[in-house]
Amino acid sequence: MEAQPHNRTTIRFPILYQILLAMSAVALVPIVGLWYISVYQSTQEWGERVSQGLVESADALGYSVEQWSRMNLRALEQNAETPAMLSMDSARQNPVLKTISETYPWIYLAFTVAPNGDNVGRSDGKPSTFYGDRDYFQQVIGGAPLGQQVLLGKTSKKPALILAKSIQGSDNGTKGVIAIAMTLEDLSRTVTKTRIGKTGYAILLDKDNRLIAHGDGKVSSELQDLSTHPALRKDVKAGATDMSSDYQGREVVAFSKPLSNGWTLIVQQDRDEAYAAANAALRNALLLLGATLLAAVVFALLLARRLSAPIRRLTAIADDISRGNLNAEVSEVSRDDEIGALAKGIERMRVSLQMAFDRLRKR
Repeated sequence: MEAQPHNRTTIRFPILYQILLAMSAVALVPIVGLWYISVYQSTQEWGERVSQGLVESADALGYSVEQWSRMNLRALEQNAETPAMLSMDSARQNPVLKTISETYPWIYLAFTVAPNGDNVGRSDGKPSTFYGDRDYFQQVIGGAPLGQQVLLGKTSKKPALILAKSIQGSDNGTKGVIAIAMTLEDLSRTVTKTRIGKTGYAILLDKDNRLIAHGDGKVSSELQDLSTHPALRKDVKAGATDMSSDYQGREVVAFSKPLSNGWTLIVQQDRDEAYAAANAALRNALLLLGATLLAAVVFALLLARRLSAPIRRLTAIADDISRGNLNAEVSEVSRDDEIGALAKGIERMRVSLQMAFDRLRKR
């Protein structure tokens, strides 16, 4: 019997690709999912570690600044209660004021001011001047427990701090104001020497967010306003760590710590350095993921070919049989799996067709 020619069926999406796609999906989805979870958790943990490092640095430096402030405040409070200060007599006050400036090297001037703003006593022996228009004096006279003002020294052109406190009489009335003017060089050195890695440093601001000390050594001859620093943004809570901020063209991580005297301490570090180890681990993880994905795809391809090749051969044999080639040799019959069962079925069909054609020819 002569078989009628016909066109082979065109397979749009061969079983090889179906098996490969299915196996790749089964293998890759869990791998990618687990990788993403582990990387995400590692990133979160590293972010917490970076944040904790900034907080600890700020706490340590903040403690030093607070101690320095309290020491000066105690000196001011103790001397405000001495009989010499209560006398509001320059002859009695000047020796005490001079002793204050000699005891604390960073205090370059100790002085007193009468309620009307006139200078009474001073430690440097210079002529009296009028201080009634100064902010620190107005604060104390206005009832504040402590007056303070950061300004640039006329000679040094560096930030200086004035602390002032009222001199209270026995009737709790204000007899005058005692004040100390001090350089911030020692404090600036403490801030400057605080390093966080290679790029991290601290910044100290006054209550008006003006620069007092900069760990990078950038203190200009003007009291620079740093209110726009990313750590001071309105959407960043005080004491919170800002983990992605642009500062002077660099991505930084920063932490702001309010101090008890109204100042603000900021510690920051370049983001690239802070996350250098995490980024290196991420790159290594990506390389490992890529190698794992490649191995999974290659394995899936080899297995898909192993499964699809015999199916393609059996398909070709079945196609030959359908066109009348009943002598076609059916392979894969020795297999003990589903493909072997299919091959045995095709072989039985071939034999049955051959026997049927043989009977027809004998008639």
